Amino acid sequence: MTDWQGAIVREAEKLVVRWETYARRLAEEASRRKRRTTGQPPRLVAHRPSYWSVDRGFDPYLVRSSADRIAHSIQRAIRGRNYCPRNPLLYSVPKADGSSRNVSVFQVADSAISGIVFRSLNEKNASRLSSRAYAYRPHVSAQDAIQFVTSDMRTTGRFFVAEYDFSKYFENISHEYLWKQIRDREISMTDAERSVISAFLTAPAVAEQGYRPVGGGLRQRGVPQGTSASLFLANVAACELDRALERLGVSFVRYADDTLIWSTDYEQICRASDAMFDISSRLGVPINLKKSQGIRILGPDGHPAEMAHTNSVEFLGHRIGLHRTSIRDSVVARFKTRINKLIYFNLLREPLRGTQSLARLGSVDRDYVTFTWQVRRYIYGDISERSLRKFEKRGVPRRRFRGFMAYFPLVDDDEQLRSLDRWMGCQIRLALRKRGRLLTKGSTNQLPPPHGLPTNLAEYTRKSRSTGGTLDLRLPSMLRVGLVIRTAAKRYGSAVVGRSPKYSYGSPER
Repeated sequence: MTDWQGAIVREAEKLVVRWETYARRLAEEASRRKRRTTGQPPRLVAHRPSYWSVDRGFDPYLVRSSADRIAHSIQRAIRGRNYCPRNPLLYSVPKADGSSRNVSVFQVADSAISGIVFRSLNEKNASRLSSRAYAYRPHVSAQDAIQFVTSDMRTTGRFFVAEYDFSKYFENISHEYLWKQIRDREISMTDAERSVISAFLTAPAVAEQGYRPVGGGLRQRGVPQGTSASLFLANVAACELDRALERLGVSFVRYADDTLIWSTDYEQICRASDAMFDISSRLGVPINLKKSQGIRILGPDGHPAEMAHTNSVEFLGHRIGLHRTSIRDSVVARFKTRINKLIYFNLLREPLRGTQSLARLGSVDRDYVTFTWQVRRYIYGDISERSLRKFEKRGVPRRRFRGFMAYFPLVDDDEQLRSLDRWMGCQIRLALRKRGRLLTKGSTNQLPPPHGLPTNLAEYTRKSRSTGGTLDLRLPSMLRVGLVIRTAAKRYGSAVVGRSPKYSYGSPER
């Protein structure tokens, strides 16, 4: 198997595994819903992505079976400098602020080629990129960016901070400016790689309806979101900004188009702000003034300030202050939404509809068991409660953590985590109380544990009748897993144990 063929097979298998995992989880959820209801649960069907049928090149099963032939054809085209990716499909992905992001979904083989070029260019040009650019690079991560910010900001009493947002960064990058940066920065690339990059840059994204694999007007500006090569180009496009900020002597971090700048010198921060606007104009990407905070003073609450004041800044899902790092409020809101959904579907939906299966109420409330396991998997990842407590007593091994808290190994706001634990416990107790009222309405029947238990749910275990072992129903804790992951981060490094937030474009496969 050639390297090209292997890359195409791996890309196809990645999509196959993603699809089959999604279909399996959906089937498991359908089975759970069927067990807990006496009615007819809504049918959950794993629909294959519609665009797999638009063209054979989008179907990973078909591409995998023909990888050798496809690889040979592409390799010949690249050597002849006439390679051109098939037209990608255009999808509009909604964003949290109500706007949308255009995403280009390339055919499987073209995505594999893009990945090969991305890895090659990243490896050859690592020294040409700023050490403060943390996105899409193999040896640095978002966790490294957060660590740099927190370690630097805790060295003094207050800073001037500048927060600016680009408007549709990927979609607006000027091709002329990008090629100039490639020349000026002496970006190392072969003629074949240059040809492939040019082909991806100009490939027109088209809608699914009436799709044609070739033809159409060439893209005139922007880099297509949804392909690996664009990630390298997005970093190259911002090289001039990085160098300008370095020469000005300000501290900064950049993750793709998210840039945070700070300094103890007001004149420096003003010059940095001017540089942002100047370079954004030449880059072709305007500053989003509605989302940009501009220049403010970062300092403790209650201190006198001669301009707009803040006690924290937000970056990559974190809220960073002078003395502690927390989870951003919008991320906390998403966490609470997820917990509430798990509560509703596991504990309240069927009782509210009057379709609760009483077979689930034996020696223990089996729906509560399922709920506990799902919450634990969401927060802890693949760690059991028993393993977590062993880590607390005996030390944490070197490992990559999963689950929600794995994204936040540097969060040290224990009061925030403790508050989330209290909120979660309160929501669950209220839900159990409501579930109990609905299930015993007009009846004197007693409900099984954990209903009516005076014990703390965080310590609740019982014997399993089926296995004879311990049924671990101890409620997960944000604070305890946070302390374990933080300990691991101090010992092995946050980038080693944590999970960086992926710069997600959304998935049309769902």
